[in-house]
Amino acid sequence: MARQHVIMKAVSAVAVVIGAAASPHVARALTVPIDESAIVQTSAPIGSVMVGNPSIADVTVVDARRVAVLGRSYGMTNLIVLDRMGRPIMQQRVSVAPAQSGRVSLYRGPLVHNFACSPRCERTPMPGEEKGSAYEPYSTAYKDYDQRAKSDATPSGSSAPLGPGG
Repeated sequence: MARQHVIMKAVSAVAVVIGAAASPHVARALTVPIDESAIVQTSAPIGSVMVGNPSIADVTVVDARRVAVLGRSYGMTNLIVLDRMGRPIMQQRVSVAPAQSGRVSLYRGPLVHNFACSPRCERTPMPGEEKGSAYEPYSTAYKDYDQRAKSDATPSGSSAPLGPGG
């Protein structure tokens, strides 16, 4: 009975080792706030970099051993860094999440409107928002300000600016 117990333990240990060797190492996901960057250090010089979904995260090689990951849109993707011989030196999951501070979301029924605040809040459309806005009717005065300013600077029917004496 004791011998059978020892054999069962040995078989269990071998199964665990084989399972661990067969499954890839899952590193903790790198979390990057949307519209922000994070620097990632590699263990060897970088040959090439790939991103699973470039609409979620973008990557720029900073130098031989560092990349900057930019959060572009909410979601999960992955980052693969290869050395100059084409061997993987890093495989990392990337999670793009909302910023932890400095943002306010206003919910009006099913619509959401996002604002970046520091110290004054300014409207900053984010992925997932509807194109139409509850503030659309009130914002036309601000949207076409530059056009109105140009047309107000010249007299009716004339394209020449007014100068001294006339």
